[in-house]
Amino acid sequence: MLTIISGSNRPGNRTQEFAKHYLAEINRRGIECQLLSLQELPRDFVFRNSVCGEENPELDGIIQEHIETADEFLFFSPEYNGGYTGVLKSFIDVVPPKLFGNKKAALIGVASGSFGNLRGMDQLTNVLHYLGVHVHPMKVNIQRCDSYLNLDNQITDDFLLQLIKAQLDGFLK
Repeated sequence: MLTIISGSNRPGNRTQEFAKHYLAEINRRGIECQLLSLQELPRDFVFRNSVCGEENPELDGIIQEHIETADEFLFFSPEYNGGYTGVLKSFIDVVPPKLFGNKKAALIGVASGSFGNLRGMDQLTNVLHYLGVHVHPMKVNIQRCDSYLNLDNQITDDFLLQLIKAQLDGFLK
């Protein structure tokens, strides 16, 4: 099972639109895939979790459904203050590390600026390597993200579509 993690909890975020595009493309390839938007997390998950010694059945269910059952991940993160999102880091921190070990991941950075969260993807790579995740070397850094979506939130840029295809072709072998 492949889990796509959309690493923003802000309503109306653009990261989710790119994650949905990947979901549709992977489904077209006949691969079992699910999307986890961090907007779905319980509001108190940072303080109510098994790592902190307090039960949170809703969070435990999300972790079981989307992390424990997954063999592969696509991590999407917008750029916040020169890095990946705090909510994504917090989510990773409340997941038992053994649930990530020896799995594989590909990363997609999203930003309104010029570098597509390049630094954040490097930071996230370091964390995932520490957890024993095999990170695919081709990262897609979506810069000036608003310029790639039309009014229906569809990607219209041929070059970006080629990058996405190349990343998925390499990752999903």
